[in-house]
Amino acid sequence: MLKHLDRYILKELMGPFFLGIFILLFILIMQQILKLMELVIDKGIDLVDVGGLFLQLLPSFFLVTFPMAVMMATVTTFNRLSADNEIIALHAVGVNVARLMRPVVIFALIISFLTLWMGSMAGSSKEAFKSLAVKLLLKRASAGLEAGQFNGIFSNMMVYVDAVSSQSELKGIFIFDQRNAEAPTVIVAKTGLLLSDEETETISLHLENGALHQNIRDNDRYQKMDFARYDLKIDFSEMSQQKKGAPAPSYAEIKRRIADAKVPDLEALRLLSDYYRRFLFSLASFIFCIIGMPLGIISGRITRVGGFVAGIVIILIYYMLMSFGDYLLSSQMAPPFFAAALPILVLLPLCFYLLKKVSSTVSPTFFGIASKRP
Repeated sequence: MLKHLDRYILKELMGPFFLGIFILLFILIMQQILKLMELVIDKGIDLVDVGGLFLQLLPSFFLVTFPMAVMMATVTTFNRLSADNEIIALHAVGVNVARLMRPVVIFALIISFLTLWMGSMAGSSKEAFKSLAVKLLLKRASAGLEAGQFNGIFSNMMVYVDAVSSQSELKGIFIFDQRNAEAPTVIVAKTGLLLSDEETETISLHLENGALHQNIRDNDRYQKMDFARYDLKIDFSEMSQQKKGAPAPSYAEIKRRIADAKVPDLEALRLLSDYYRRFLFSLASFIFCIIGMPLGIISGRITRVGGFVAGIVIILIYYMLMSFGDYLLSSQMAPPFFAAALPILVLLPLCFYLLKKVSSTVSPTFFGIASKRP
């Protein structure tokens, strides 16, 4: 009987879990799909290349959706079992809350390992996404430019254009070039042409009818140059090294970078926090799964939707705490591990409280019946 019970509960968990994954993925990717389809329709990017970009995003999407879906699955399952009095029937034959935990723990461990796997893939997928984006940018340079807004697609350079055509013709150009920190340059031009060379891994801006303003900080000198034509080249060879297989920075490399920095390196600290967070997501999946069980049982005696709403509130609190952890890290008020683990540290006491609560309330008197255990 007990093995049948495990299979029954696991089967009940699977349906809501996969449904939750589908719904959450649909919500998360809709905006990204619209942006990717814009690349195909407006920018002329090959559909196969856009599909490659989308595939590189999937591990990050799964990493976020697994913890949410697993909680919704356990809440929904045990809410239904409780509302349909199946928990009463199981309790009447001697199946206590601790016994009901076994299939939940098995399910939680499976999803945690899947989340851990997605976390390990997410780091390399992020680098692969950047590499593919660089490749597409070299293939069609205008793909990264949006008319009417400042574009930071080039390192240390901000570009604004009034209009850009599919043939890479630009109008109303403003460029702020900080590649040389000692001599920042502002370039304005009426028209221009954006061309890329995949062999030399460079992008060229052929500007016409404009002016160049440069401030040389060493001798506090300002100079202006009007031009009928001006060529500006951007070298992507360094970025393309990632495309050729350079892996994401390892844990040891990030720690070494932090140790060698004379002043706090916020970028390295964020990288370390993200590294911890990718693996803590697996622990979050486990805790969410465990929390969902008592939440579903308790709410099932009151309303069918109460547990679902409470689960959404807990998930929102979790992601709010993630943002608060990022704030503490950016303000240098917390180390990277604490900033990444803050949501877990808050959820653990709640998990123990709910388990204690359901253990004390799931009894014959709680259900309004009297039963003898075999």
